[in-house]
Amino acid sequence: MARLLNRIVTRMVVLAAATTIITMLLGMVAYIAAVHYRLSVTTHHMPPKAREQLELLVRTHQEGSDRYFDLFDRYGAKAPALTDLGFVATIALVSILVGGGVAMVFARRISRPITAVANAAARVSAGDRSVRVERGSTSGETGELIESFNRMAADIDAYERERTVLTAGIAHELRTPLTILKGRLHGLADGVIDPATGEADRLLRQVEHLSHLVEDLRTLAHADAGELDLDRRPVDLAVLLGLAVGDLRGSASERSVTIVESYETAMAHGDPVRLMQVMTNILTNAIKHAPDRSRIDVAVFSASGHAIVSVTDEGDGFAIDDEARMFMPFWRAGSDRLAGRPGSGVGLTLAAKITEAHGGRIMAKNRVDRSGACFSVWLPL
Repeated sequence: MARLLNRIVTRMVVLAAATTIITMLLGMVAYIAAVHYRLSVTTHHMPPKAREQLELLVRTHQEGSDRYFDLFDRYGAKAPALTDLGFVATIALVSILVGGGVAMVFARRISRPITAVANAAARVSAGDRSVRVERGSTSGETGELIESFNRMAADIDAYERERTVLTAGIAHELRTPLTILKGRLHGLADGVIDPATGEADRLLRQVEHLSHLVEDLRTLAHADAGELDLDRRPVDLAVLLGLAVGDLRGSASERSVTIVESYETAMAHGDPVRLMQVMTNILTNAIKHAPDRSRIDVAVFSASGHAIVSVTDEGDGFAIDDEARMFMPFWRAGSDRLAGRPGSGVGLTLAAKITEAHGGRIMAKNRVDRSGACFSVWLPL
């Protein structure tokens, strides 16, 4: 019932009814006041004897008698006639103006939040993406409109920030290999660098790095557009995670990082190549942040209708403020930049996008028993 009363249509109907009732009441009050005024003017001009007769007729409820009207016709010439068109028009005009004024006040109250949203939308279109509309006590459709607008403005703001980070990240990641390629190719062209010293292999590695980055960007673009091709089939995540651990165990051993495995059979329906990319990326992230001679726990299990892959490290964890940004492309935490950790900044973004394309999600949280972070991939069984 409260929701119905907060609807704009309901409010407009109530407003129209209130305006009509106010206009009618004002007209009736004005008419009754005019009757009393005419009676007062008439009795004021009557001689005492005629006034007594009139008062007697009123007390005995004989207002419709011939004598009553005779007295009014004789002594009420100076009083305004209730049938006069000017008098009736004046009463109608006053009633309409007052009722219309009340209607304008209520209509303004209804339209004010809509006007605020329109003004805020104009500011957003002009480039001010930080503008928001205060909802206050506004409810119903207007309140829903304000909430929708604020969500839209927040999404636009987040998208623009992400686009800025993405553009800067692409420029940064492309600049280094392109600079190396340009300098070494100039050296080869000028004869400063001997091509027989393995220079071709070094140049090829830079080209492969660029190719890998471009492929990651292409995958991100397809995932954002919902056009990521997936060769779906039954996949045992324990087998996939085991393969990813086998591929990365060597890089973990270089820093004496131990990977402890715990697997249960958990079948998901997905693209094994893309899901292998997810496993590799979150494992690479864990190894990158794990201290030397530490431990990484990897596990596969099922719960709540989902197959869950969990990767837990013993690193420093992440700042609470970074939780909402760590899956943004090319975004890197300040601690990573200070420590000089390698990485393009798209690994976790790709993992999140691919997981979402499979109908799942990635969750990140800091450990509560000690320092470190836990990344878990949830996929429908």
